[in-house]
Parts: sequence; structure tokens; C-alpha cells
Amino acid sequence: MAGLDELTRTMLLLLAVLTVKMENIYGARILLASPQVSSHVIMQTGIGEELVRRGHEVYIVIASRYHKPESLAQRGLRPVVYHMPPDVPFGMGDDMAKRVMEHIFSPDFDLIQAAVTASAVVFRDCKFMLSDNKFMQQVRSLKFDIALVEAFVLSPCNLLLPYNLSVPFVSLTTSSMAWNIRMPVLPSFFHISLPGQDIGSEPSGFWSSLINTMTFFSFRKISSAIWNSTLLEHYSSRPVTWDELILKSQLFFIPLDHHLDSPLPLFPNIIPVPGITVRPTKPLTGKLEELITESRQGVILVTFGSVASYFPESVIVKFLEAFSRVEQTVIARLTMSEGVVVPKNVHVFQWLPQNDILSHEYTKLFITHGGSNGQHEALYHGVPMLGFPLFAEQSLNCQRARAKGFGLTMNIHNFTSEELFDNIREMLNNNTYSDTVKRSSAILRDEPLFGPEKAAHWIEHVVKYGSAHLRSPAMDLPLYRFLMLDVVAIFFIVTSVVIAITCLSTVAVAKIIRRKWLYPPSQKKTQ
Repeated sequence: MAGLDELTRTMLLLLAVLTVKMENIYGARILLASPQVSSHVIMQTGIGEELVRRGHEVYIVIASRYHKPESLAQRGLRPVVYHMPPDVPFGMGDDMAKRVMEHIFSPDFDLIQAAVTASAVVFRDCKFMLSDNKFMQQVRSLKFDIALVEAFVLSPCNLLLPYNLSVPFVSLTTSSMAWNIRMPVLPSFFHISLPGQDIGSEPSGFWSSLINTMTFFSFRKISSAIWNSTLLEHYSSRPVTWDELILKSQLFFIPLDHHLDSPLPLFPNIIPVPGITVRPTKPLTGKLEELITESRQGVILVTFGSVASYFPESVIVKFLEAFSRVEQTVIARLTMSEGVVVPKNVHVFQWLPQNDILSHEYTKLFITHGGSNGQHEALYHGVPMLGFPLFAEQSLNCQRARAKGFGLTMNIHNFTSEELFDNIREMLNNNTYSDTVKRSSAILRDEPLFGPEKAAHWIEHVVKYGSAHLRSPAMDLPLYRFLMLDVVAIFFIVTSVVIAITCLSTVAVAKIIRRKWLYPPSQKKTQ
């Protein structure tokens, strides 16, 4: 290259670098689909953005009533839209949020009925999606390489989309479906808890393990009972059960790991991806920036997820009474009733950039419903949490955070403003909470791959190499064999038969001895 000028040498060098880089890039076409609920869509967009950044073509399924499709396009995602009628409740609308909160605070609130209703709504949305011929023609023509689909525990119906298209898929699921995805966990050390069940930390003692085992089987029975088999039969391209469909996943992403939960035994195709909504921090602007930078005493962030801002006035008043007594600035996403007086140190917004506020050095406390996304964002940024679980797995989440030393938990239905103020003061003045969560944050940040990056890496991996080398034979076993119930049953039967034979033999021998030695027969009379 001695005879080449400087510009030519530079261009050749750049070309060589680009050639090497291109060998590691596979421009795949990827489809994302999840229930039409904000927190679930947000999880997928976090992974989708990272895939776009890596050079992939990423499409996301949304209903026609999605309120801001342009925000997805700004992130590089390409919406594919199915029609949803205007006269049905929509999971990301204000009407649905109000209805959810009314149910939670209703005196006759029934957990099982709420689960049945939520399941029916998601299955209904899936039917709208799968029966929209224009939508199905569009996604079929795009010929996707892989799909990332949420196997929602109450209704895994979104899996039908890639299955119907004959597209390999990766499932985003939860630990509640541990046995469905053949996660090798036992109730002796791993909790699956229903809302309102006080778990402490890990199961300990016979009764705790017994209750946890019953919960495992009950949860599976309840969830399976409400899954819509009619939808499965009508829209699956080949005969399959829900359990079989779930196990066709190339990978299983679970949004937790040992940082907020207990260490778990996992097969290589079960990938923990905590913090998939943690994004690079963006600078705050406008009123928020001014409020936080002027809050030298610190900031308390109050948000309760995408569907939980419509609290009863009595609850709002208790919140405000407690907040009025703290020195910190309170930034809250709450809907205020008319006539409610908001203290000067409380600032109410209809929307907040939760991740960006949690990342600010002045944020001292996070008051939350205990959703998985928010908890992992707080953990990543090292902010203690005060939990008010509302429904679903939030009770379990809050109690696990408490058990880890990251914060406290309270009951939204019967707390007092005095109790709330005392807990806020305890968490702000006791450095144990802050020190514990900051140490765990440092450990979490030390991971080589985290959140969206980790998920994107493994999606690329199975696009390139498939997943056969990651798949355990356990995935091909029926549940009874995975749990070795057949072996236990045979052992029980054999043991029972041996015991029965031993008992019968013992009784027979005892009768002979009794007859022969204790009561010998009378001697015959001699003539």
C-alpha cells in the first residue's frame, strides 16, 4: 500500500473495518406482540428499540385505538395495526383505568372473577387481531424471521399469531408459569404467591412449603381453566394444546433474576432479563427540570403504573395529608377530585418520565404499586421503594423488595396518613434502605449484559443458530413426567403393596402362633 495516497488508504481501512463489523450483523425482520396494556407494550418497546439500534427491522402489533403510534415510529419501530371496534373497553384507555380502580376498591372485589375478566378481555383482543384479514395478510407478506411474543399468564393467546404464520418465536413470560415452561423449581424454595398472601422471604418449615405447593397446583389449575380453547382450535394452523404451544418457544424471557428475587435453577433457554424498561437517561426539561433541580431536600416520586391513577378521594386525601408534612418535593402522577387541596410541596402530573426521574441524584424515595418495570428501574438507579400493591403479582413483588431490604410495604385499603408519614420518615432517615439498594444497584450494573441488551443478544443468537442446543429434554415431557409424578405414584403403589403384604403376613403368622402355642388343642382321650 506504499504507493497509495493517504485518502485511499483511509478509505480502504474503513472498508475493512465495516466488512468485519458486517459479519456480526444479521438484519433480521422481527415481530413484537403483547396484550394491549401499557406496561406490557412498554416492556416490548424497550427490547424493540435495542434491536433497531443493532440494525434489525422491527415491527410491533398494536390495536387501531392505540393512542400514540407516532411515539413508536420515533423509536424506530414499525406499527402493524389491527382493527379494534370503538365500543369495547380498551386496555390502554382511561375508561379501562377507571374500571380497574373501581373494581380494586369495591367491597365485593373478587380476585378470581377479576382474573377471569382480564383473561376474557385479552382473548377478545386476540380474536380481533386474528380475525382481521387485512392485518393477517400484511403480517404474512412480511415473512418475519422471528417473533417476540408475550405468553401472558392469564391468556397466552398472542402466541397464536406467530404459530399461525409458521414463524419461530421467543416468549416473554413470568415466573408464575414456572412449570408451564418447565423451569426446574420446587415449592420448597421458590414462591409463587397469590395477591394478599404474606410470603415473608423464602418458604421455611413444613406448613409454609405445604401452602406453597398447594398454591403452585391451584394457580396452574385456575389459569389453565380460564384459557380460551375455542380460540386455540379455530386459529391454530395445526392441532395443539396451550401447554404444547407455549413449549414451542425458542427461548423464554422472564423479567426477574436474583437481584430482586431468589437465585433460580434455569435451563439455557430460560433467560432472566430484569430491567427491560430501563433506558439510557434523558435530560429532564421544562417544569420538571426546574422543580427537581431546586429541590435541595430531595424528591419523592409517586406513580402507580399505567392504569392506577384514579384513586378514591379518601385515599388521595390520606396521601396528601402525609405528603404535606415532609420537607421533600413530592412529584406525583395522580388524578385529583374537584375541590381537593394540593399542598405546596406536591406537584401533580398526568404523565411522568419515571425512569429519568428515578435516575436523578435528588430522588430519595419511590412510592409505587410494585409493578415489575418500576421496581427494576428503581433498583437499577438505587432508589428505595415504599410499596402499595394493588392487584396481580404486585403483592409478591413488594414483599420481595421488603425481604431484600429495599423498602417497606403498606396496605392501600386500610392505611392511615400517620402510618404513611412514619414510614416515609423511617425510609428517609434510616440509611439502611438506601445503602442496601445502592449496593444491589452496583452489583446489577456490573452485569456484562443487562435488560434490553441481554434480550436482544439472545434473540440474535437464535436467529443465527436456532435453539436446539439450548433446549432441555424436559421441554418435551408432559408435566406429570417432568414432576416425576409417575415415579412417585409407582413408588407409592409398590410401597403400599409391600406394606400391605407385610401386614397381612404378620397377622397370619400371629394367628398361627396364637393357635399353636398359646392355645394348644386338647389332647385326645385315650381309650
